[in-house]
Amino acid sequence: MKTDLEQHLEDSFDFTTFERLTATGETITSSKGKLCYVPTDIPIPFDKRVLSAIVDSDDARVLPMPVDEWEFRETVHSGIEYLLEQDGDAVVVFFCPRSLIDTYQDIPCSDFVHVKRVQLEDSTRTIREAFKRGAGTEPRTSTIEDLAEFTLRIFTAAATGTELAPTQIQTSSDDRLDDFYIPYDKLTAVPTPIHDFFLTSIGISKPDLFDRLDTNAQQNIYINQMFDHYGSRFAENEPKHEIATAIQRLDPDIQHLFRHLVVKWLAQRRLFDATLPELATIDLDRPVIDNIQTSYQRIADDGSTLNIQQPGAAAESLAQHFGILFDDINYDNLTDIVNTARDQLSSDSKQIEDYSSDPATQTVEKVDALLALLAQVALIKQPRLVNRAFPEDRWASIFQQFLRVAFDNDRHDLLDYQYLTALNRARKQERREREYEDQAAEIRDLDVTLDTLPTFLEQWTSFLAETQSNDDFSPLLQQELIDKYDEYCSEVVSQYRDIVASDEWLHLSDLLTPRHDHDGVTITIIIDSFGYTDYLLLNQFDFVDLDPDAVDLVFSNVPSYTPSAMSTILTGLPAEQTGIYSWEPRHDDIICNLKNRDSGTDFEFIDRETAHSFHLIQRPQLNESGITRVADEIADIRFSSDTTIEADHLDAVQNGFIDELEATLNERHRILEGDDFDPSPEAREAQKSRIVLYLEDFDQYLHQTLAFAEFENYYRTLGSFLTDLLADIRSTVDTTIDDSVDIQIASDHGKLTRYEMQMVLDEHPEYEFTQQMLTDTVTLDQAYQVNFRQAEFTNRSDNHYITVATDDSDPPVDRVRTMLTEDDAADVSDDELREIIEKVDYLQSGSKFVFGETNDDIDETVDQFAGVDCHRPRGDSIFELPDIGLVSRYDVKNQSGHDHGYHGGTSLSEMAALRLTFQGV
Repeated sequence: MKTDLEQHLEDSFDFTTFERLTATGETITSSKGKLCYVPTDIPIPFDKRVLSAIVDSDDARVLPMPVDEWEFRETVHSGIEYLLEQDGDAVVVFFCPRSLIDTYQDIPCSDFVHVKRVQLEDSTRTIREAFKRGAGTEPRTSTIEDLAEFTLRIFTAAATGTELAPTQIQTSSDDRLDDFYIPYDKLTAVPTPIHDFFLTSIGISKPDLFDRLDTNAQQNIYINQMFDHYGSRFAENEPKHEIATAIQRLDPDIQHLFRHLVVKWLAQRRLFDATLPELATIDLDRPVIDNIQTSYQRIADDGSTLNIQQPGAAAESLAQHFGILFDDINYDNLTDIVNTARDQLSSDSKQIEDYSSDPATQTVEKVDALLALLAQVALIKQPRLVNRAFPEDRWASIFQQFLRVAFDNDRHDLLDYQYLTALNRARKQERREREYEDQAAEIRDLDVTLDTLPTFLEQWTSFLAETQSNDDFSPLLQQELIDKYDEYCSEVVSQYRDIVASDEWLHLSDLLTPRHDHDGVTITIIIDSFGYTDYLLLNQFDFVDLDPDAVDLVFSNVPSYTPSAMSTILTGLPAEQTGIYSWEPRHDDIICNLKNRDSGTDFEFIDRETAHSFHLIQRPQLNESGITRVADEIADIRFSSDTTIEADHLDAVQNGFIDELEATLNERHRILEGDDFDPSPEAREAQKSRIVLYLEDFDQYLHQTLAFAEFENYYRTLGSFLTDLLADIRSTVDTTIDDSVDIQIASDHGKLTRYEMQMVLDEHPEYEFTQQMLTDTVTLDQAYQVNFRQAEFTNRSDNHYITVATDDSDPPVDRVRTMLTEDDAADVSDDELREIIEKVDYLQSGSKFVFGETNDDIDETVDQFAGVDCHRPRGDSIFELPDIGLVSRYDVKNQSGHDHGYHGGTSLSEMAALRLTFQGV
């Protein structure tokens, strides 16, 4: 321990602290012509440096402490020679064992010089100041008279923070005083920091694990480490010295046999029936058996013998010395012996579920006893060796079965060994599964109502966030969540009309309803596909810093698709009343393209005015939808084919969006305050209350340009984008509007992420959307599809639906010709155009959702398809409604390999839109 203290304090201890012992220093330096010695019963760390700091004089020579009689004689002679060289006008000082000074008179030439004993002469105050400066703490005793004791206390306090009393240590059993240690029977008496310091210094790296073991196990470990760190002369008086010596002298083959016997017995216990010849790897002839008996009796030390045919009792006796027996085992041998136990423990783990409580607990106690013994090996040989013998992939599932029994029987004290990685993994997994089982029970008991929907979505997204990057999850919890998710999907669809009609639930048609408690301006940002579950996942991952004043779940339309959703938001009417379910709603036999409307398009059939006063801005340079202002008409959605997004990153999208906001707010100021413009009362009123912005770029950007396959990356980017966007909107509003401003971030619908969809379909393959669900079961009318990909006379590569076909109608050649540029159409014949026109089942936005039209009643066979909802829109509408709509709840057609999510169906994630409100900006 002397060496350990020196190594620990080598670079940190300030020896000038000993300079404060001036009275002691003066006593030494005033003893001219003498040998001065400081008596000690213990070796002193840094003994020369301590005395050199105290005397600090050219007239004093400091010699190292002698540790035995020979070194003492040499020290005395060296001292005498030095005094003679200095004509007696000097002094020599050294620490000296008390037992050696008695032999001083027997040393030749010692009669020519006097010897003086040095005491600690300084006052108590000086001693306390020196101690505190060196150790950082006050000494526990009021005074210390012995310099050796004083020095040892300083060093141990500096190293550990507490003092070591000399009565708590011991030196070797012979006369050589070169080191000291803490005996086993003193370990519990020394302060904990010194206890841990000492155990660590002798190679016991986990003192807390050591302290948990029983006395016998501790002694096994301790005696091994004493032999290894100090040698036999220090271990001689320690418990189990004789047993450790006997085991060290074992023949290697016998040692291996004893190890094999012990582990086999530990793994089987009451089922143990092996004989010694079955376990031996050597021939057991009479001389070998005699040698085995002799070796065993030296270890047992109770006169017992080893029964060759029934060695169970001997195995139990040998197990008491497990750590000593396995002291020098290597990895290969340990792995071989552990594998002996694995077969039995694996069998136990598979059968333990069939045991009653007591036998099951007893089996776990057997395993616990084995692991407790292996902890001895871990502490002696380092945990790494034992962990390598217990690979996680082979042992974790075995341990988990035993842990389940321990937890079920409230025996949390069993199998609690942190040193074993496979066991830690099993414990973590078992606790997680129990937590999952509790959560699964909570999910199972949850009433499927709209009131409990937000609670369920929190649980759903929590599961997604926790498991999407972790294969280690509970199939039971996943199954309960998916089943409950599907029930909620059905509940939302079945309650849809009540949701729209009731003030209790927030629907897209209510999103822009004027607030009676707010007289200022409200800016609403509608972000395509940013749904309620997306917001929850942002919070689960901690990827957003928005802190809204209110978070509302908003139900989207059935189906949840941007064209119908935007029309509903703008008009305050659900899709079944506007009749708009896509960018190409049908009116009579005409399919009106709202995205490609030119100034000459006749919309006289639109006779319903918007329910709200607002402006919707989305300039062509910001995105390709071309959505612009809506005031007197329900829909004015134009497609700007000559404008593309030049930005290749979201910063440019954000900057463009803020530019549009500034332009709109400046125009608002001009309308309200300027003299050069005389707006209508309606326009002035619209500018006072609400501004609506629609942003589809983020959804398109991540789907098409970024091609993110990673689940978390999508939300990390979305969260950063929203946080920065909101900050810029606030800054812009602060500089342009004096009135109180509320900001709302809303969505047209949510999205079913690829991860969610795949998880559902893995659990329920029958939910996969197939064409057979529609065309083979429900009679669908047909439409003309124009397949420009087949045309050689144009570079167009899209498919286009232009009208609903009848059986005897001719292909609409003239309609198709108008879609071509003048150059394309110049020399194209009618026959060439007919070749690219075909009649197909009319699929409205085939990659998202499907409407099929029929004059018949709804066929009951439609209900046989899992994951498909039937929806029959009702009410007066602007456009003719299909009689039956079939909406894919889960899988979609024409998936892109890198798409993060999909929408247009009736899954819960798609139907759950969002509104975040930030008040009084």
